[in-house]
Amino acid sequence: MTYSARGLLPFFSGALLLLLSACQLNEKPQIKPVEVTYSQQEIQQQQQAARTLMAQFSLWELDTSPMLQAYRGLKTNYDQWDDISEQAQQAQHLKNADFLHAAQNINLAAIDPQLALSIKLLSYQLKQNHQLYPYRHHNFPLNQLFGWHTEIPHFLVNIHQIQTIKDAKDYITRIKNVRPLMKELIKQLKIRENKGITAPDFAYESAIKASQKLLDGYPFNKDKKSKGNILWSNFDTKIEQLKLYESSEKVLRSSLKRALKKYYKPAYQSLIAHLKQSQKKASANTGFHQFESGKEFYNLQLKASTTTNLSAEQIHNQGLQEIANIKLEIIKLLPQLGEASIEALFNRTRGDQSLYYQDGASAIKDSKQYIRAINKKLGQAFNNIPPLPMEVTQVEAFRQHSSPVAFYQPPSDDGVRAGRYYMNQSKLNEMPAFQFEALAYHETIPGHHLQTIYALQNKQLPEFRRHAHFTAYTEGWALYAERLAKELGAYQDPWNEYGRLLMELWRANRMVIDTGLHYYGWDIKKAMTFRLSNTPFSEADSLNAIQRYLVMPGQATAYKIGQLHFIQLRKKATLALGKNFNLAKYHEFVLGMGPLPLAILQQQVSSWIEDQKKQRARM
Repeated sequence: MTYSARGLLPFFSGALLLLLSACQLNEKPQIKPVEVTYSQQEIQQQQQAARTLMAQFSLWELDTSPMLQAYRGLKTNYDQWDDISEQAQQAQHLKNADFLHAAQNINLAAIDPQLALSIKLLSYQLKQNHQLYPYRHHNFPLNQLFGWHTEIPHFLVNIHQIQTIKDAKDYITRIKNVRPLMKELIKQLKIRENKGITAPDFAYESAIKASQKLLDGYPFNKDKKSKGNILWSNFDTKIEQLKLYESSEKVLRSSLKRALKKYYKPAYQSLIAHLKQSQKKASANTGFHQFESGKEFYNLQLKASTTTNLSAEQIHNQGLQEIANIKLEIIKLLPQLGEASIEALFNRTRGDQSLYYQDGASAIKDSKQYIRAINKKLGQAFNNIPPLPMEVTQVEAFRQHSSPVAFYQPPSDDGVRAGRYYMNQSKLNEMPAFQFEALAYHETIPGHHLQTIYALQNKQLPEFRRHAHFTAYTEGWALYAERLAKELGAYQDPWNEYGRLLMELWRANRMVIDTGLHYYGWDIKKAMTFRLSNTPFSEADSLNAIQRYLVMPGQATAYKIGQLHFIQLRKKATLALGKNFNLAKYHEFVLGMGPLPLAILQQQVSSWIEDQKKQRARM
């Protein structure tokens, strides 16, 4: 800690001051920091270099990803998939190094503070990419949750829009290009297998079943009266909206049929055959510690996910403490829930099927009502809410098996494609109905959707910041939003408040189980025993959760860590500003910057607090 001599001086007595004066000759002279000034030309040069770098990075990021272009609402390279080859990854790594070198050569002291923040953030991302590159094969490209096998149909159905005949032809060409994409994917799987990095058996089983399901329906079977394949039906619906001549529609359908049977089907058949063969070499049901350099990778992954320097041990212990704290909050609710003990409450939650939704329509209806109600109260906590739309919809049948109970997809930049809150009707048995209120706030407003649209609509941010993603920030905010909704009057039913606390307990357990699996060497059985002892969730739900943590190392730890930071930062601002603290203004500031690493977020909030004090002093 640094002390100021000027600040200490008034506390000295006169005698001490005389003594200090007498000893001056024996003291080292105090050196005042030199205030560096820059010429206008230097400032302009550095600012121009910073803006040019960010523009070049954003352009390169888009140019190298046809799929990202489509997600952003663009139709360039509309018939192509991303290049996932080793050569492409190496080229990206070299370009990443060039950008990092350029960013580190910019003098942040000579440029505007907001511009400096953008460069600092870009450097952070580039450095993280550089550190993780040697571990680029420490992952499972196909698993029970995500992968190219389900991303392909999802992308064609939900992202590839058909508004012209050219769009339709590009759709067909993309289907043809699935074949070379699958060949490259199999190469990538083989690289990992040669390094001893293979997924657990359950991940193979799920990916095989999902891939086989994608070959169901017409035209893969010859009965035209049978249900169409998801891509056939999707294409048919989209081209009907073009109002083409019947002859033109016939030509397009014929081209699609040929592409599906000659390119798409053989591509998936090759993938399925490879997965069945590789399944024989499936890894053990434990974490990444079992692979060479697995612990080193996991420690980096924790740092990337949490954007902190917390160790696995610290995260594990913090999770244990949070579990204890949340259980105490649940115990306080027991009288309102009609239970005598938390054990009895957990047993009832786990076994009483009347507490669960019996149909998807009710789940969607209630969720829409929660969203409408909280939307009316957002003005109490937010200023200048962007008007980008959001819709609630069902998960398509073809990806229900691999999708969670609910999730959010951001809107396109122009808002033409609305943000979407997807609900999975096939997995309503995984979560009690009284948790769906907190889940709705997490995924939509004031959670993911609100956080996303503030960043997207802030045109003062460079493009890469508007689309930045740091799990601890985005998921931490969404978990913070669940609690914020309570301040706005949500959870009037005590069971729904219990549901909110269970959402927090769920995230606290993740901190313990994730580190247990990947760092401490737990297997599924040990993780299952811990989760069933510390939550009311079923064995089936617990197995799904644990399997998720196994294929996504570190990611699940970020939710609670991020939420705790958001809570602490708001408390800091409230205490510092007192009655002058404005919650809506604070939230607008925090979300308007776009996602940030937690340490940088903390720095920005501290600066904001000082700015608010100065503004108040001038009034």
